[in-house]
Amino acid sequence: MKALYRLTALCITVIAFSSCEKVIDLNLKASAPQLVIEGAIINVSQTPTVRISRSVGFDEPSNFPGVSGATVKITSGTTSLSLIETSPGVYQGPTFIGRLGRTYTLQVDVDGQTYKASSTMPNQTSIDSVGIEEQSFQGKIDKTVVLYYDDAPGIKNQYRFVMTVNGKLVKEVFARNDQFNDGRPVRVALYQDDIEIKTGDKIDLEMQCIDERIYTYWFTFSKQSGNGMGNASVAPTNPPNNFDKPVLGYFSAHTVNRRQISVK
Repeated sequence: MKALYRLTALCITVIAFSSCEKVIDLNLKASAPQLVIEGAIINVSQTPTVRISRSVGFDEPSNFPGVSGATVKITSGTTSLSLIETSPGVYQGPTFIGRLGRTYTLQVDVDGQTYKASSTMPNQTSIDSVGIEEQSFQGKIDKTVVLYYDDAPGIKNQYRFVMTVNGKLVKEVFARNDQFNDGRPVRVALYQDDIEIKTGDKIDLEMQCIDERIYTYWFTFSKQSGNGMGNASVAPTNPPNNFDKPVLGYFSAHTVNRRQISVK
């Protein structure tokens, strides 16, 4: 019964996504190391961080070596942040709060090349409530985190959800848009088989409102990687990103709304 339930849920998910999203078919790349750039600006006080590394082969451990000696800055209008290297491949700037509706541009100069990516921070949607749903099978209880929010009407909205259990990051990539629920109350069940959720666990949730190109990145990432390759770093696939030259990674200006619950 449990296997049938999971298979049915998987089939429904596959059919739903295949009917409403165009997944970009990408081949695994087992080529020479490629540059990887990952960074974000968010709407709460943060230390802006950009990580620059090089990819490794498909059959090698995912321990990307950091790239030193880059010049990194983030700009928006007359605002300019210069980031300095604080450890190999990690570049950080002064404490900063991103603003809704502003477009931010990341520029990285490295290896005689300049790479640029721009992202516009959307308006914020916040989590209404969070709950736990239970399914019972042969005396064993499976727990799933479910969250609720109201989608803002009349505009395209895209979301990414990040979940940790007792401080450990869940590997599933959760990316959604409002193609079929514009302006409506939304329920999202964060199905995942990575970490078993038990009574007493501490669950941390982060809801990100992301722009359309970043949504395409995460959605394609999840479909091409089988939705189990990790949330915060690139996989051996090459999802389309927002950089102006061929490079792995992304730069995202997004909002964050966080909740923590204890599982009862």
